[in-house]
Amino acid sequence: MARKEYDTFILTELSEFPEDKEMEIIVRDLNPEDRRYKYRSTFAIVKISKSESKYPDRLWVRLGRGQLQEQPWSVQIIKEINKLE
Repeated sequence: MARKEYDTFILTELSEFPEDKEMEIIVRDLNPEDRRYKYRSTFAIVKISKSESKYPDRLWVRLGRGQLQEQPWSVQIIKEINKLE
């Protein structure tokens, strides 16, 4: 299976961002199977690592104003959450 790619916005200091803990964030799918859903955002429970190879999928991190970080992190999507139910 191909490696999926996501991005997210982080509004805190990167050095203070918790790693390897389950947390709820908003992620955007950058390469969905159906291209009509490109950049679809969803709430998800995830685990994140600053190491690119720790988890199965790639996570591109953007800062508060949208600045893209040079190195990708890795992410494991544990569960997608529907907040509108």
